[in-house]
Amino acid sequence: MNFQKLKEEALKKGIKEIEVYSVKENGIEISTYNDEVDTNVLSQTDVLAIRGVYNKQIVTIYEENNNDEMIPKIINKIIENASLIDKNEPYFIYGGDKNYETISEAKNDFDDYNTKDKADLCLKLKDLIFAKSDTVKSVSASYSEHDVAVSIINSNGLNVSKHNKYAFIAVEVVCSLNEEMKTGFDYVYLKNIKDFQMDKLADSAFLDAYESFNAKSIKSGNYKVVLDKSVVSSLLSAFSNIFSADAVIKNMSFLKDKVGEKIFGENITIIDDPMFELATSKDTFDDEGVKSTEKTLVENGKLITYLHNLKTASIMKTKSTGNGYKASASSSVGVSPSNLYLKPGKIEFAEMLKAVDNGIYVNSVQGLHAGLNPISGDFNLQASGFLIENGKKSKPITLFILSGKLQDMLNNVVYLGNDFEIKGSVGAPSITIEKMAISGK
Repeated sequence: MNFQKLKEEALKKGIKEIEVYSVKENGIEISTYNDEVDTNVLSQTDVLAIRGVYNKQIVTIYEENNNDEMIPKIINKIIENASLIDKNEPYFIYGGDKNYETISEAKNDFDDYNTKDKADLCLKLKDLIFAKSDTVKSVSASYSEHDVAVSIINSNGLNVSKHNKYAFIAVEVVCSLNEEMKTGFDYVYLKNIKDFQMDKLADSAFLDAYESFNAKSIKSGNYKVVLDKSVVSSLLSAFSNIFSADAVIKNMSFLKDKVGEKIFGENITIIDDPMFELATSKDTFDDEGVKSTEKTLVENGKLITYLHNLKTASIMKTKSTGNGYKASASSSVGVSPSNLYLKPGKIEFAEMLKAVDNGIYVNSVQGLHAGLNPISGDFNLQASGFLIENGKKSKPITLFILSGKLQDMLNNVVYLGNDFEIKGSVGAPSITIEKMAISGK
């Protein structure tokens, strides 16, 4: 769609400001079950979210027909919808920043492989896992690829665009031994298919199932606990909304009125970096067109800032942090992190277990959305993992509840590992907690 033509026609009809937010996405979804390819789908979307200001009212409409013939219809729809509302709320159509970071587009080899090659990756992964043990009964694998281009242009001078392309492979394994069934799962994001470490993913998913056979519960009590990096990332992701200024304004975060105060231990630093080198996607601007920058949210245990979009920044009389994001093109702008991570330490994972001597290693939690409270920081999560005996991972354990408060947990971190990992947009190392409450048998 020719934006200049849309703008000129809109201004003629009395529309004072207009903006077009465009998302174009091409995707591939392939899934296999044992020897069969049961899904092989190519998808393509092209969605416009168009905002217009008419008679001091802002209206958003959505279109999938990206051509100039739609311009009269769009303008009439904005005027008609604006005439039906009467609100006295502030709106924000951003004029842009002076300078935006330039990111060289990441090179990948996804286009060097056809869809059959990508399905074969899943089938080869299946073969590797079945070859490991006769306890393996089924393997489900999937390959997903996403090519996403976002642009925002408006009548106030903003004209920005960004492009991210990524893929990931996931695998689920079902094992059976002595009539006991166990499931294992893991996934990896890919930057290049040629660098895919298939053996590593096969081992991880298989062992996730196989090592949990004969798992027992444990006695309730307070234990020294090592949380696996994946569990720490899951907790950080589930609690990430506590940093949102929108949640603070709505009294839905225990960090309300805590800026400048010590909230976690001095060894805790949490960063939101939209251009983090190890992340899957990188952002030079958010979904309102505000420049994205690295932010230290917690530094040495002290809360430095909340995350803001234009609306929350206006309410709190500060500047947007460039964290105004949409869940989809057709949703409203909220507040969320870009690439959020807990800064790692220097200790090896094996040394963490050795330092604990006797305790619990937790490598899986469930119920993250139902089992935590961002207002209080409380969490109660079903967990599984292994005993730590004489400084080493020992017997598998399951069906116990991990309980506590996030702020208490992060005030009692003894060690942060050097095994940092980021999958998607949240990253963390494994950590050792001096004491956590466990409810078992």
